[in-house]
Parts: sequence; C-alpha cells; structure tokens
Amino acid sequence: MKLLYMFSTLIVMSLTASKCSDAKKMDKKAPAILGDVYVESYTSEDNSGHTGYKLYIPMHSQETKDILLDSVYFRNQTVKLDRTTEGSNTLYTGEFRTHQKSNNDIIMSSNPMDEMANTPPNISKRIPFELEASEGIVSYKYKGDIRYFKIENIQDRTIDN
Repeated sequence: MKLLYMFSTLIVMSLTASKCSDAKKMDKKAPAILGDVYVESYTSEDNSGHTGYKLYIPMHSQETKDILLDSVYFRNQTVKLDRTTEGSNTLYTGEFRTHQKSNNDIIMSSNPMDEMANTPPNISKRIPFELEASEGIVSYKYKGDIRYFKIENIQDRTIDN
C-alpha cells in the first residue's frame, strides 16, 4: 500500500512539473527599446467595404538581432507582424480588418449541395489574454524560445486625408 501511495505521488508531481513548461513566458518589460506604439484606423477607398486598423511597433534598439517579433494580440484579435528595417530602426506592423462588405452573391437554394458554394463567415477566435482596449500582447522569438511581453497605453491616431 505504501508503494502505491509513493507511486501515485510521483506521478502527480511529474504531471504538475510538466504543466509549468507549458505556461506562457510573460516578460515584465519589452526585450528591446520600443518607440511610441500607436494604432491608425482606415477605411478602404474602393467598393470592397474593408475597414480596420494598423498597429505600429517601432523598435529603436540595435540589440534586436536575436529578437524577432512574431504576432500581436490586440482588441480581441491576433495577427502576424510584418517587419521593415531602415538603418538601425525596425518597424513592425500588424493589420486588423474589422468589417467587410457582406457577400451579395449568397446562394439560397432548397438543394444543400448548391449552398456549399457559399463562403463561410469569418469567426474570430478568443484570445488567451484579458486586455484593455489600449493594451496588446506581443509574442516574439528569442534564441528559438517563444516569449511574450505586454504593451500598455497604445495611442489611437487618425489618418488625415
């Protein structure tokens, strides 16, 4: 009986220790010097009806060789970040689409096979973080390891046309 108790305790401890490695590694501060992070809303000028916003994350650190920003969680959405480099400055951008004109070519038929040509709606997945509207979580790769940091006070800017 004592052997069974020790064996079950060992299993529980090993399972508990394995869960620690699955936890997201959240850093208390950004791994590099960031500029003013901001978001700009846009509306497409063509008839597509696209609206959304772009998030801009400027990095002013030369120590970014080992750091690669991957994606951002912001306003209940997640997108991959695009990187552009100019001298020693790096700019990451993420584009979030919020509205698309509804499809006027929806097929309504009594035959379900005809309706299979309809495009299914895009349903966003729930992000794994609780964030305010001016906060975002950035995932980045550092020496092959995926880590996270939080950006607060993201400013809304308007595009002047």
